[in-house]
Amino acid sequence: MSKKIYANLIGNWHCLNDDPDCTIAMHEPLETWWKEQSHTLHDYNYIDIQFKGTNYRIHPSFIQTVN
Repeated sequence: MSKKIYANLIGNWHCLNDDPDCTIAMHEPLETWWKEQSHTLHDYNYIDIQFKGTNYRIHPSFIQTVN
């Protein structure tokens, strides 16, 4: 994945790509979710993320991408 996806998790920005086991929403792998669902990102009040073994629930405004 050439795009880097960052999330603000408890006040600190983390590159979600750094965790090969990162999942989003219904436990989909990060890359799969981004390709199939990223266009619906702001349709939700929150997004569930599992990053480095910890579960987070954040507002979509706390997700950014960098090319």
